[in-house]
Amino acid sequence: FQYGTAYFSHCCAVLAHLGPPEARAVWTERALRSLDAALDHVEHPDRFPPCAQIDAATGSAYWSDHRSFFWPAILRTYRLLRDMDGPDVATLRERIRAIDPERCFTSRPPGNWASVWLCGEWLRMREGLSDYPAGRFDEMLEAFFAWILPEQGLYMEPNLPNSYDLFTRCHLASMLIEGYDGPLRPRLEHLMATGLDRSLAVQLSDGSLASAYRSTGQTWTLGCQAAYFAMAAAFFGASDPTRARAAQQAGVRAAQAMARWQRPDGPYSPVENVLPPSWRVGYEAYTADANYSALALGFLAHAVELGIDGFAPAEPDARPAQHHVEHDPTHRAIAHGGPYSVHVNACPNTVYDAFGIVDLALGEGRSLHFASSVRHMQSGRRFNLGLALRETSGPTPLTVMAEETMTLVAPIQGGPEAGTLSLAARPQGKAFVYTLDAAVSAEGVHVREATPGRRTFKTLLVPYLRDNGDGAPTEVEVGDGEVVLRHGDEEAVVAFDAAVEATRCLPHGYENRRGLCGLIRVDFRDETEAIAYRVFRR
Repeated sequence: FQYGTAYFSHCCAVLAHLGPPEARAVWTERALRSLDAALDHVEHPDRFPPCAQIDAATGSAYWSDHRSFFWPAILRTYRLLRDMDGPDVATLRERIRAIDPERCFTSRPPGNWASVWLCGEWLRMREGLSDYPAGRFDEMLEAFFAWILPEQGLYMEPNLPNSYDLFTRCHLASMLIEGYDGPLRPRLEHLMATGLDRSLAVQLSDGSLASAYRSTGQTWTLGCQAAYFAMAAAFFGASDPTRARAAQQAGVRAAQAMARWQRPDGPYSPVENVLPPSWRVGYEAYTADANYSALALGFLAHAVELGIDGFAPAEPDARPAQHHVEHDPTHRAIAHGGPYSVHVNACPNTVYDAFGIVDLALGEGRSLHFASSVRHMQSGRRFNLGLALRETSGPTPLTVMAEETMTLVAPIQGGPEAGTLSLAARPQGKAFVYTLDAAVSAEGVHVREATPGRRTFKTLLVPYLRDNGDGAPTEVEVGDGEVVLRHGDEEAVVAFDAAVEATRCLPHGYENRRGLCGLIRVDFRDETEAIAYRVFRR
């Protein structure tokens, strides 16, 4: 299944190199066999490619050419086999030398796929196996900076996904730590600093990546974070120990998050749940276990090569209060404090996310979080934790703030205290302003949502993870002034002070990237301008 073969080969080579000596022969044979298949595919660019997409409704398969993804994994596998004096290394060397990159790899900068094969080509150049002109390489590399905002550390893939910002910067960082010394090195070094700051900011407290457009819930983003942070730790190790230490801890946080998605009786999950693969919960059309599981583990293998297994967070769940606000072009903000993170997206792509609090994470080693918008499977409507309006009392129709098309009336603001955020927006076609204020501390996440000057009946919607496939479905308990969610030995509490008219739980028919979901509707009794609530763990 396409490039999964190349990343499987790299994983096998790392296990042969670093694993138990008694298993070396087995892993070496697997690495060689899969490397041969991967090279054979790259050597024949005119050959019809295998499956690349799957239609969830019918199981139909579609093809496209992903050869660009093969190159770094092939070169890294070759280097490990060479260092271990593996068999057939001379033959492999000549086959790698014979590749014409612009014939075999059709993607071009500034598309993110091109960063992958350029990363591999730099590795080949370092090995002395490439005749690719240095000037042409630099020309290709420079094209990426037309899509990079260097001060924000952001690569601007269309629709601005956090996933492909990370993915592309990871491959550019690889060239830097692999000794790139051309004319673009100062720009790559600057991007390493600002990009690391961004990646540290948009990593949630559970180790995952803040949801924003496509691929966020794929486990390859966890592996890619582990690899990127390992490279950053190595790069800043001597020059900036504080940055290096932060990168080390973030890399471990990502690697530990990856460990949660190992299916006990099946293949490693390519998404952040362990439901059966055929259910395709959290899967993109282009996700398949054979590709994306191997890609995720391939990134992890590279992190292991760089020494990520030697790092350990000094103070788990002890992030100091901080916030990170991005204006144009993303219009997103995230705040952290203690074990908590809250991510607000004021300009979501509605195919994936809704407006407002898209993620609220409750710390490392836990499964129960509010992570990514929840979709009703029949209607396609999306919901976040937050406010809805009712014109009258009772179970009447809702105007859900997360569903509204919003225009910011002022940029998102970080508050005067660390870990605080505020925004004000106007729903399209509506004559009122909506405001959201959030404060994160070691005690929890405090939220206030309001329609200043407009008193209405208010509802708090609590979309929650019901089943991620781990055998511990979430239980819901409605108490006096709180909703308690229990998942195994984890508890998440949403607490409020206002008088409640009625609470309704809809436990079926919803999903998000973490699994099957439910929705709780808390209708407050009195007309007010605002609601306030606190989310914390017990």
